[in-house]
Amino acid sequence: DLATLPPFLRTLLVADGTVTKALEAYFWESVLVHRVDQYRETLRSPIEGLPAVAGDEVLCREVLLQGDASGVEYAAARSFLWLDRLDANYHKALEEGKIGIGELLREQGIETYREIIGLQFLEFVPDDDQLLSILQPPLVARSYRIRVAGEPAFLVTEYFPVSRYSST
Repeated sequence: DLATLPPFLRTLLVADGTVTKALEAYFWESVLVHRVDQYRETLRSPIEGLPAVAGDEVLCREVLLQGDASGVEYAAARSFLWLDRLDANYHKALEEGKIGIGELLREQGIETYREIIGLQFLEFVPDDDQLLSILQPPLVARSYRIRVAGEPAFLVTEYFPVSRYSST
């Protein structure tokens, strides 16, 4: 029930903008994007939510959004970037991974649209999930596509620990 979630967390779940900037404004500290894992993969089968097909190459990213001064883990994200839909200069910037996807798109002036395609509540996380085991369950998550020039290019799922936002 979305009504039971803290107001700022509800806002993050439906916002069409960069989560990093929203977190910085709300918590009043710089938020760093820590890359947990990143690799290129040639798809063996399609990814639900992204029209890439077997044989297409994607960049898979896992990041943690963490307060610079506090060290607080505000969120984690998994992303699939369909490389055929992006200019090679963007591949390089994304693979360097020093900033988040939203910040990069904003800095590069790329027109985008985020289409929310799902919300989830995770009471528990699998023991073998390296990324989500960093966060304290329960988690809420939102999945969305980012369209570039009208075409789906990214699939992103962001995970938020509910307890982190309970006192906000």
